[in-house]
Amino acid sequence: MKKIGFLFGAGAEISYGMPSGGKFALDIFRHSTQDSKNTLRDMRSKIDTSSAYATNWLPEDFESKSISSFGQRVFDSIIKSTIGNNRNVIIRKLGDFDHLAESAISKVYDDDNHYIHTVETDLDKSFSDINISQKLSYNAIFHEGDTLFKSRSFSILLTYYEKYAFDNEDEKLLFKNIIVSIFQLQLGALSENVSRNIEESLFIKNNLHLDFFDDLGGTINVNYDMAGISGLKILAEKDFSSINHHIVKLAYAILENIYSDILDYKSLIDSNWHYLYNPKNEWAKFSKIVVFLYTVHDYILKQAADLDENNDGYYNDIKEIQEDDNFEITTIGTTNYSPFISKIINHDIKFLNGGTSIYYDPYLNSIVENDDESNHFIVPLLFTQSGTKPMTSIDMSEKYVDFYHELLDSDVVVVIGFGFNSDDEHINGIFRQLINKHDKTIYIVDTDTSSEMNKKNKIQTKLKIETTTNINFITINPEDRKSDGDEMWYKKIK
Repeated sequence: MKKIGFLFGAGAEISYGMPSGGKFALDIFRHSTQDSKNTLRDMRSKIDTSSAYATNWLPEDFESKSISSFGQRVFDSIIKSTIGNNRNVIIRKLGDFDHLAESAISKVYDDDNHYIHTVETDLDKSFSDINISQKLSYNAIFHEGDTLFKSRSFSILLTYYEKYAFDNEDEKLLFKNIIVSIFQLQLGALSENVSRNIEESLFIKNNLHLDFFDDLGGTINVNYDMAGISGLKILAEKDFSSINHHIVKLAYAILENIYSDILDYKSLIDSNWHYLYNPKNEWAKFSKIVVFLYTVHDYILKQAADLDENNDGYYNDIKEIQEDDNFEITTIGTTNYSPFISKIINHDIKFLNGGTSIYYDPYLNSIVENDDESNHFIVPLLFTQSGTKPMTSIDMSEKYVDFYHELLDSDVVVVIGFGFNSDDEHINGIFRQLINKHDKTIYIVDTDTSSEMNKKNKIQTKLKIETTTNINFITINPEDRKSDGDEMWYKKIK
């Protein structure tokens, strides 16, 4: 009987309806923080003010101090991180603007014919004749961004703004602000690329090699206040259902698609996690990260409660594998926080990045029970990849070591919905060891239809591994999870 170990990432839960990536981040910033603030207040009321914990670790008068949450001022750090980390992705996605518009068009109009007819009627112009690529181009330094102007969908948005007579000036203003925010986001990403290139190589020719030349490139910086914050504010403050005009609704839906694809909220946790360990001196920042973690926790639980376990998905496939006499499941790890997986799969699940039922005491650096008897501040253990302090707790260390040894004891390891990104280095390291040191056979289930050679090259770069000989890809149709048209993905495991 073949022994299989599994690792699941965010992509494994999409078929069940769990938002992921930027959509997840957007929804969190729209989510009320009131319940989370009340949770913090409740914990605070149970702390003995005469205890060593209160005396040594908490500020004076902590019981009466204000409880804060992240406001819109954090958007600048989120945008900075998003553009800094995803600048090439932003440029590429905006260059394929028509693809971003497809689902937005379906959301606003009955069908493509309705969309085309409405546009032609409003603009009094043939649909095929609405183009701006001959009318607009960037300065040569930003020429990479000119692909946006070849987009029919973006051409339509600009033509509406130029030609169409809006009855409602407020909606026209919103329409303008959405278009401007798209430009700003693209220019921010293009500027970041230019800035990085200059910083890395300011001179085309440099035969002097003076030591201070290395410091000159950093003088050119991107103004992030003008690079995408306005778009994020629109999405946080304005609701799709409150917009009446169809073209404004379309522009809003496209903007939401853009940010859902690229938004990087992890930096917010990464840059504030350490305040969990210093409430005495940083109470305001301590309360903000605690409230944020409970807000994320609340959001995940509400989303998970709405997921349909009867939907056909990877977790249901695992049930089939469990009933198959040819397979024995050795271990299942997940980087997801949701308890939803446990509703479907009857197995011990290792939540490698924490989870909604796991709690952490930063004072003791330990995993704890969430109970009414707790007299410390505790938080849901939902750590991002650079929030590594919890991994030094004995409980989390044991979890990782056990997972590694169980994978080592498996004949093959199957990875689903996990991207091996650089911020998952703590998990990448496990697989690097399995491949380089133990020559373990790995199957990666994905929807990427590019060549296997190309996919292996990407994985080799991400994992920094010596060989890809034992890495196998099972390319599936996401609609039915079948490979080669007729066979379920797990039938490809040999």
